[in-house]
Amino acid sequence: MKKTMQIYAFAVGLLLAVGMSGCSDKDNFSHGNVDAPRFTSFGFYQEDNPGVLAADYVADLTAIETAGTSTVKLNVSMPATVDKSNLIARFTTAEGTTVRVNGTVQTSRTTANNFTVPVDYIIGSGVLNVRYAVTVVKATNMKWTEITPFSDLAVYGDAVMKINPQDGLPYIGFKVRTADDNRSAVIKLTNSGWAYVGEGAFGHKISGSYFDMAFSTDGVPYVAYSDNEAAEKGAMSVQHFDGSTWTYTGGTTGILKAQSNYVSLAVLANGQVVGAQINNSRRADYPQRKLVVSVYKNGIWSSEIPPMLTNDVAMVSAAGGTNAAYLISINRGKVNGVDYGYNVLKYENNTWSALLLNHLESGNTLNSISTIGIYVAPDQTPYIWTMDNASGETGVRLKYYDMATSNWITVGGNILPLGFTPDRHTDIALAVTTNGTPYIAYNNTTDQNRPYFMYLEPDTRQWSTPAKISDTPASGLSIAFTHSGVGYVTFADSKNLLHTFKYE
Repeated sequence: MKKTMQIYAFAVGLLLAVGMSGCSDKDNFSHGNVDAPRFTSFGFYQEDNPGVLAADYVADLTAIETAGTSTVKLNVSMPATVDKSNLIARFTTAEGTTVRVNGTVQTSRTTANNFTVPVDYIIGSGVLNVRYAVTVVKATNMKWTEITPFSDLAVYGDAVMKINPQDGLPYIGFKVRTADDNRSAVIKLTNSGWAYVGEGAFGHKISGSYFDMAFSTDGVPYVAYSDNEAAEKGAMSVQHFDGSTWTYTGGTTGILKAQSNYVSLAVLANGQVVGAQINNSRRADYPQRKLVVSVYKNGIWSSEIPPMLTNDVAMVSAAGGTNAAYLISINRGKVNGVDYGYNVLKYENNTWSALLLNHLESGNTLNSISTIGIYVAPDQTPYIWTMDNASGETGVRLKYYDMATSNWITVGGNILPLGFTPDRHTDIALAVTTNGTPYIAYNNTTDQNRPYFMYLEPDTRQWSTPAKISDTPASGLSIAFTHSGVGYVTFADSKNLLHTFKYE
């Protein structure tokens, strides 16, 4: 009997041991096992994330030990400007090892995950598992560095910088400042420095400083300007680069009978080109001081005064998204009891509509022509900036349009904390990264007009402390970011020569 009981006890013990081992296979995280599974390499590579990353970001695994812990914390440093919502990781492990995230098998160089939050990788080998908590952290060494200056030509008025959506390169368009050649020029950044798009200056002479530039979605640059040599002197002309030469869009110069001031341009994905201007001629087809919009579609230009905005207008600026163009303008003087109200119009599906008309911030008492600007973010959200004293002090207010609620929201909750009182001569430039972070560049009038920048902290939703970009006094600032998060700022110095800085 005793022998039988011993055999029974041994059998039960053996079954329990086997049962416990079987139950813990998938959840048995390593504690102190030197043979625990591990990553032998891990990183994010530009080749695997084209258009998202501008460089390779590789984790340092040399100081990491998996033995003695069930969770390994792995940080990969990356610029804050990178969109981390859909990154593909490249990794290696020992043969026979499985890698999962939330139960899904991971394939190196193929599987994407959202790294705006930490991602837990479970590495398994037999009955052992190790958890790698991978976090993409903000790089702390980002800075503005001047790239090769462009000193061939001086610029007149504000240069316009845009990123080509196809090659990711910065292009700068401007009016040439010389005594006998006030035409357009466009340059682009190459591996060997700046190069002309085409053969130097092109087109007709420009009236005033009325010039703008935009890109089509397939990477074709367009320029618009007030044409001093058109049949109607000062009428808007539009040209695009066809790969070898700058061609007049629509085959004609001077697309309307008007004197076009405050020329602005947008190009939509459907091929339509949208222009805006203020007519400054009494002999035009349109009354003087009216906003006139011009649209190129089906090979024909057509122009009109938007029916919802027929009062006199002092200034206008335009920006284009993929499927819609937006305009912001300031009324000239008092309209329906409101002094210098501003308007925002939208063009989409061949139709103009108003997002704002004759608007002022509640409590604002500024009664003059002030700063306006407009920009469309990569996610197609329109942003505007205006000047007011509604909060008790004069400042620039940045807003975005919430498509879901049809409301305009002040970014950061109040006027921009520039650190000084701006005026109409303060240059404000905006760019929004693909991860939705707004960046502001401006000239600091309390520091000899040197260029500064700040951005909205993604975590706190408050503006960062303003920081200086350069000791060179600046005018006509322009800022842009590539889809992969590399930033550029360009401006003119006191000799009207261009300086461009890269942020990475």
